Parts: sequence; C-alpha cells; structure tokens
Amino acid sequence: MNNRLDGIETTIPLYSDVCSRCVHKRNEPGKRRICAAFPNGIPLEIWKGENPHTEPYPGDNGIRFEEVRQPILAEAS
Repeated sequence: MNNRLDGIETTIPLYSDVCSRCVHKRNEPGKRRICAAFPNGIPLEIWKGENPHTEPYPGDNGIRFEEVRQPILAEAS
C-alpha cells in the first residue's frame, strides 16, 4: 500500500513476516496491523521486520513475539 505523507511516499506492506508468525496477531474486520501487544496498531519497525520484537518495546504491554506452533501430525501407519 503506497501512502503519501507531507509529500513523502511511504510503503506499508500488507504482510508481515514477523507478525504473521506470532500467536498475538489479531485478524479483525476493518482493522489491520493489530495484536494483543499493540491493539492500536503495530509499529512499522516491527511490522516491516526491522525489529523481531523479542525484547521489550515501548507500549507493548509486556507482550512479545511468540511463534505459532504447528501441531505435529502422527505418521500414518
């Protein structure tokens, strides 16, 4: 998504490699870039992958990146 802010073009990706793998990411209709840590919007530094959010970040409410765990399926016999 391209936006213009005071004559400067910025690019905000629709997908985040970091956030899409986090258990705290929320998918709510009409809202983008939100999670339990940042209910008012995930900072672009984190969304763009410049910060993995594994350490405290201002305003994260003590919630950090936690990878989604995929269930291990038993092998068919």
